[in-house]
Amino acid sequence: MSTATLRLDESLRERIVRLAGATDQTPHSFMVQALTEKVDEAEWKLAMQEEARQRDVALQAGEPGVDWHEMRDWLQRRLADAPKPKRRL
Repeated sequence: MSTATLRLDESLRERIVRLAGATDQTPHSFMVQALTEKVDEAEWKLAMQEEARQRDVALQAGEPGVDWHEMRDWLQRRLADAPKPKRRL
């Protein structure tokens, strides 16, 4: 495992310390978890963008896509089958 140095302004450092303590973590583990989540999110976004690019290239090349009416019907069925959110009082 390697070591990295982060320069944090004092207010951010204090927030990290406060939140880490509130979640029973060390500031170090809190930051590692936050960085891991951010990296996972960025990788997911890049993968989605690449998939969208590939689909666009395929559509532009004349490959068949999904008809809007089919997609709309699928979405409506999916929404109808979805569990209803619980109402809060």
